[in-house]
Amino acid sequence: MPDEIKFVDVNDIAEAAKKKEPAPETVEAPKDDTPEFLAIKSTFIPSRGNMGGAFCNILEGKTGRTVFQVFWLASPYTAGILLEPSKDWRNFVKRFPQLGPLDKDLAEKFQTQLKGILTVDEKKKLYENYTKVKVKQLESMIRRSFEQVSQCVFTAATDVEPISRKELERAKVIKPLPPSPAELARQKAEKEERERQEQEERDKQEASKDGVFEGTIIMCQPVLDPVKGRASSEIVPGDIVGVIIDGEGTSALVKKYLEENNIEPLFPVEEIKETAGKKFLYVKISDEIRGVLTITKDFKIKIKQPEVETGNKPGGSSFISGVIFFGMLGGAAIGLIFVLRYLFL
Repeated sequence: MPDEIKFVDVNDIAEAAKKKEPAPETVEAPKDDTPEFLAIKSTFIPSRGNMGGAFCNILEGKTGRTVFQVFWLASPYTAGILLEPSKDWRNFVKRFPQLGPLDKDLAEKFQTQLKGILTVDEKKKLYENYTKVKVKQLESMIRRSFEQVSQCVFTAATDVEPISRKELERAKVIKPLPPSPAELARQKAEKEERERQEQEERDKQEASKDGVFEGTIIMCQPVLDPVKGRASSEIVPGDIVGVIIDGEGTSALVKKYLEENNIEPLFPVEEIKETAGKKFLYVKISDEIRGVLTITKDFKIKIKQPEVETGNKPGGSSFISGVIFFGMLGGAAIGLIFVLRYLFL
């Protein structure tokens, strides 16, 4: 326990705030946009004939499973419309109707033919290594397969695009995965922290109502002491209580100042106010800063115990004992003198 209460000096806090903190260690944030899917985009423009179209097939890299597919076969094909597979898959798909009216029967045949072009294993290997050479090989396979079905000659253009799970979730192509236990715990912690901050802000506003103090008010928590503490219902103005200072801004600066100067956070209660079923204890941290403890139930709070004075004061029992001792010693000396005179005189 400190010998005396030390109040915080605002100027000292300002100086402490100017001290440079060591740079925090850089922690790489987890990547939520890892491309787990691959989009195969292709157009087949008629070199001869009046039939052409485009398709977009999105597969899951780990399983080779198709999660999204759009196939458009236009007959007749609108001349002059060129789609670029290198563009974003969503914008690519949106332009399919511009190729011409959809021929559903032929589209189903082409789509069935497309399913047999790559096996599941080949799709997984393409996802793992989608080089330009492999894409060109795939483009030739698609073109030849479609030419066999339609007996037409096409000029094909094909490209691939890696896509993240989050992007497909936003596009509502796939459903979001259920959160992991770690993610649930993180969400719960964030929610609790958000609710705590909102409650603190409400308490702070409530504590500031009808007050005459014009300085800064920071929220504190009481230090509990179930053994030697005093019940919160019995605390009165003038009691010196232990507090915990948390938070940002002024709170963080006060906490830092106390820690750097080895000052125990014990401050006197200046005012007690009860409202809305809560008790607010105002402690004086400095002339410009007050701390507020929100008490919702009765529990024992750490207080500074009165200093126990030690040592003997004049007139006390030790002083009387000394007088008696020296008095007895003086009487014995006088008796000894009489004995010596009787023996030798």
